[in-house]
Amino acid sequence: MELQKYAGSILLPDTDVVFRNIKNAKRFAIDIGGSLTKIAYYSTVSHRKVLYNAEKDSAASVDGKDYQYESSETERLHFVKFETKYIEHCLDFIRNHLVFSKESMAGKSIKATGGGAYKYAELIQQKLGLTVEKEDEIGSLIKGCNFLLRNIPDEQFSYSRHEDPEYRFINTEPHIFPYLLVNIGSGVSIMKVEADDKYDRIGGTSMGGGTFWGLGSLLTKAKGFDELLQLASEGDHRNVDLLVKDIYGGDYSALGLTGGIIASSFGKAMHHGHTKNDDSPGFSEADIARSLLFTVSNDIGQIASLYAMLHGLKRVYFGGYFLRNHPVSMHTISFAINYWSRGAVQALFLRHEGYLGAIGAFLRGAEECDTEKYSWGENYAGSSGLQSPLPHPPVGGWPGGTIDQLEIDRCDQQLTFFPLLAHPEEYVPDAVDLTKDKEARLLALLL
Repeated sequence: MELQKYAGSILLPDTDVVFRNIKNAKRFAIDIGGSLTKIAYYSTVSHRKVLYNAEKDSAASVDGKDYQYESSETERLHFVKFETKYIEHCLDFIRNHLVFSKESMAGKSIKATGGGAYKYAELIQQKLGLTVEKEDEIGSLIKGCNFLLRNIPDEQFSYSRHEDPEYRFINTEPHIFPYLLVNIGSGVSIMKVEADDKYDRIGGTSMGGGTFWGLGSLLTKAKGFDELLQLASEGDHRNVDLLVKDIYGGDYSALGLTGGIIASSFGKAMHHGHTKNDDSPGFSEADIARSLLFTVSNDIGQIASLYAMLHGLKRVYFGGYFLRNHPVSMHTISFAINYWSRGAVQALFLRHEGYLGAIGAFLRGAEECDTEKYSWGENYAGSSGLQSPLPHPPVGGWPGGTIDQLEIDRCDQQLTFFPLLAHPEEYVPDAVDLTKDKEARLLALLL
């Protein structure tokens, strides 16, 4: 029995495809990037509780126990991610499934961030009847990141391909500042964050997700970003890249360079072109995609490491959905950060890396609701898992394809860290930590 089968998202009934509970949506926000769009909306979900030991004259009796029903509602935040090319279909789907008419939405607003907030503002207003209020992209990213780090358990993690376990999740902690946030979208922005309202964009690079996707589309036949990533996972970059050992015949010990270090990305292609010296077929598309992924990821990792050391920061978070929690790219960036900082800087990843801007924009629109007075928790049944987007067939005007979802429920009681704990970030209340106990983890998967 393969363990991989247990690692995907929880499959939902067909009635819940694409946008769950959209008919009860009360507030919207949207983050429109060059490649991907993220929509956020707020709804209420009805629940029915059973209260026991109630007064007998107002309750029924089952199995000798007195009880009564109590109805209640839970506030829920929904986030859905899809390719920007489907934005018009998405807006049509939302309009057709809302309880409220377009006319009743007139005068209301939607918070929007990302470059597409300007490009698609007229389309959004035309389709939904909502006024578009544009939010600063960097501010939204920071606000969304801070929210996840404070509220979602095991949101952040480190990744090491050669360790067991590969993923090491880090508990929420009260002190999250300072840190470096590297947002990898079509390009890359690097932000130094010192407090909720104190942050600066200190750098970036044009070599980002758009570079990988664009060059990958030119060099391979892959259709879409995820297919390109899958192709890269099947390739061997050593067939395309020129390594240290290809030049020196082994390690270059004087400089501390092992033979397997890349000396020149795509270096072997300069001698062979489309065919090799022995007239055999040229490089495989999988090898090319792998080399391209390493080229972009190594560049981002080195630049981020240098900025972190320049500003004396120990933690670097990566967001923006270029990584897709993909093991190869996470390993490459982690290796680059560790190599160039000599272990002084830690590369950390976020389970919901692609939602930062959408979460931040939504929170800016909901500030009058005092969102910080409540606690929030992930609804796992309605959220995609790591590396497991949800495939959906065409339905109700939606063109189908692959999307990701995140749902967060509000808890009316504000939870806080126990004040007597010396190191609250190290405290794990579970009797068994499945991320560290391999035997218990395997047993839990088989039960």
